[in-house]
Amino acid sequence: MLPTHDLQELVDHLAARLQRSVTVTDPDIRILATSAHYGDEDEARVRAVLARVALPEVYRHIHSFEVRSWSEPGTVSAAPELGFEQRFVIPIRQGRTLLALLMVIDRTESGLTDVELNAAMQTTRAIVGILDRDQAGQQQRRAQRSKLLSDLLSDHDAAREQARSQAAHIMGGPVEQAVVMTMKIGSASLYGTEVDLEVDAGLANAELREGSRLAHVYEGGVATICSVTEQPPGKDRILEQGRHILDSVSSLLDESSCCTMGLCDTPTQLSMMRTAQKNSRLAAEAATLLPQFRPLATYSDLGVFSVLLRLQREDLGEVVPSNLRRLLENDSHGVLGETLTLYLASGGSIPVTAQRLRLHRTSLYYRLNQIETQLEMSLHDGEVRQLLHLGLKAMELLDAYTRLQDN
Repeated sequence: MLPTHDLQELVDHLAARLQRSVTVTDPDIRILATSAHYGDEDEARVRAVLARVALPEVYRHIHSFEVRSWSEPGTVSAAPELGFEQRFVIPIRQGRTLLALLMVIDRTESGLTDVELNAAMQTTRAIVGILDRDQAGQQQRRAQRSKLLSDLLSDHDAAREQARSQAAHIMGGPVEQAVVMTMKIGSASLYGTEVDLEVDAGLANAELREGSRLAHVYEGGVATICSVTEQPPGKDRILEQGRHILDSVSSLLDESSCCTMGLCDTPTQLSMMRTAQKNSRLAAEAATLLPQFRPLATYSDLGVFSVLLRLQREDLGEVVPSNLRRLLENDSHGVLGETLTLYLASGGSIPVTAQRLRLHRTSLYYRLNQIETQLEMSLHDGEVRQLLHLGLKAMELLDAYTRLQDN
C-alpha cells in the first residue's frame, strides 16, 4: 500500500509539532508514511526507511509485545543490539480492525506530555478516515487473489474455467503462466492463526521486493503460492524467487519454526495448475524429510523420490526387496550398505566408486562380492541394479518418516 499525500502531510505535521521522528506502518511494519528525521533517528529507522519495511529481527521484537492486540497506546522497549530505540506506539483502529501503528521515537523516560499525546491521538483519528478506505481495498484484493487460486486448484471444471477467465482482472495484468510453490511450516510455539499472519506479512514483503504478483492460500501448515511476473522467468530466476520468498517468511517466524519450500522450476499454464501444485507439494515433502533437499527442492531434482513420495508408508516398505533389507540389517557397521549405495549411484563404475570410498579396487571387488553373495543377486544385471537402487531410496525415505515421527 503506497502512502497517500494526505497521510504524509498528517505525519509531517505531527512530527514537526512534536519535534520527534514519526512513522506510520501497517500491522506488518511496512512503512506507509514517515517523517523527516529530528536528530533522534536510530539505525533501525534508517534501515527501515531504505527498505520500506522493518528488518525481520526488528519485526519480531515489535510483535513480541503483541502490538496487534493493543487497543490503547503503549511502549515498545529499546533493543540496543538491534539499533532500536524505545518507541511510543499508538494502535490505529477502525472498530476491532487494526489498520496501522503510529510510532514515535521516545528516548526520554517521561514519554509524551498530555498536550503531545492529545495531538498524536487527534492525528490517529484523522488517519483512520484515510486508511479505512485503502485497507478495505487491500483486504478485498488479497481475498480475491486467494479465492482465485483456490478456484484454479478446484476439483470442479466450471470453477477452474471461470477462474482462468478472471485471472488477468484479479491479478492486475496478463496471466498466461504462473510459478507454483508450496511452503511447509512447522512451529512448536505459534498457533495456526499466528502463522497465517506471519505468512501474509512475509509474502507481502516478498511481493514488495520482488516486483511480482503473488496469490496464496494457507491451511494446516501448508501455503500454496502462485507467482506471476511480466515475463515468464527461467529456472535460475524461479529458484532465486523461491529462496527469497522462503527467507522472507521464515525470517519473521521464531527460532523454533521450520520452513521448507518445494517448487516447479518451469512456469505453468493455468490449465495445469493442479498438477503443478501436486508436484510442488511433493518437492516440499522431500525438502522436509530428506536433508539433501533441505530447505528448498525443485520437482525436477527429486529423481526416483518423485515416485516414492506418492506411495503410502505401508506400501513403501513393500518396495524394499527382502534380501536387501536382510543385508542392511546384518551390516552392523554400515560398510556394505554404503558401498552398494555409492556403487549404484555411480552407475556401476568401479573407478568412480573406489575413488569416492577412497578404497583400493581389490578391496572394492571383495566388498561387492560379499554383497552379491548375501543378496544372492548379480550386480552385473541392470534390472537387479535398478531394483536395488529403488529399494535403497525407499529405505532412505522410510528412515526419514521414522525420524519425523520420533521428533
